[in-house]
Amino acid sequence: MTKKWLILITILMLAGVLVSGCADNADDTATDEQIEDTTTEDVAEEFTDAVDYGIRMEYYGMMTPSEIEINRGDTLVWTNYKPQNTFVLVSDDGLFEDQEMYVHDTCNYTFTESGTYTFSIVDVPDMTLAVTVN
Repeated sequence: MTKKWLILITILMLAGVLVSGCADNADDTATDEQIEDTTTEDVAEEFTDAVDYGIRMEYYGMMTPSEIEINRGDTLVWTNYKPQNTFVLVSDDGLFEDQEMYVHDTCNYTFTESGTYTFSIVDVPDMTLAVTVN
């Protein structure tokens, strides 16, 4: 009988610890001074004719297309179609951090600045993409 009480008390104590860990802390509320104004340009409004372009990463070191010309506000969507291993997508111009992509993973980037940009795949030197943004 004592063993049952000990188990019951242990379960109740563990439940209490779990519930207390999930409770909100009233001191975590932010004040107006703590909140930074993060208003940015509404890209969707500025680029009403924006288009999404698919970029395929496939076997044999192919990124299709390997060159593309787009407009400001357009989005590139890279998709890994290689069932084995991963690709690591690199923005050679530092637009985003390296993206490790498994099969069917996607990576999106919307271009807001005109220019020429290049992208590559780690350890696959011929797998590149040149993007011209008007």
